Amino acid sequence: MDFRLQKALKTHMEEQQLLGDADVVSMAGAAKNFLDANVQATALRQVEISKTLHGMKEVHLINHTDCGAYGGKAAFDGDEAEHRKHVEDMTSAAQVIHDAFPELTVVKWLAHLEGEGHEQTVRFEQIA
Repeated sequence: MDFRLQKALKTHMEEQQLLGDADVVSMAGAAKNFLDANVQATALRQVEISKTLHGMKEVHLINHTDCGAYGGKAAFDGDEAEHRKHVEDMTSAAQVIHDAFPELTVVKWLAHLEGEGHEQTVRFEQIA
C-alpha cells in the first residue's frame, strides 16, 4: 500500500516472474490483517477469490519496515526488534493461510526501506 515501495515492488515482481501473472492485493499492515479478528475474514476472502478465479498456487506475503500500521520504526527498540516482529507476524499469518488453504504455498518477504528521502532504497529479504 505504501507509495515508497511501488517501483521496487514492480522490479521485485519482475525478478520473481510474477508481474502479469499475479493478483496484487494491498492492505495496510499486510500480515497483520490475517491475525486481526476484525479483518481476518476479509484478508482470507482475497486469497480465496484469487485461488478460485485464477487458480493461484502461491501467496507472496510482503511486509515492510517502517510500516505505519505497525507504528513505524519508532514503535520498536531498534531494527532487530522490528525485524523479529515482522517475521513473527508473517509466520503466524502464513499458518492462518495454510490452515484455511492447505494446498497453497506461502512465500514470505520483508521489504527493508533503507536510507532517507530520495536516497531511499528497498531491499527484499525472503523469510524462511
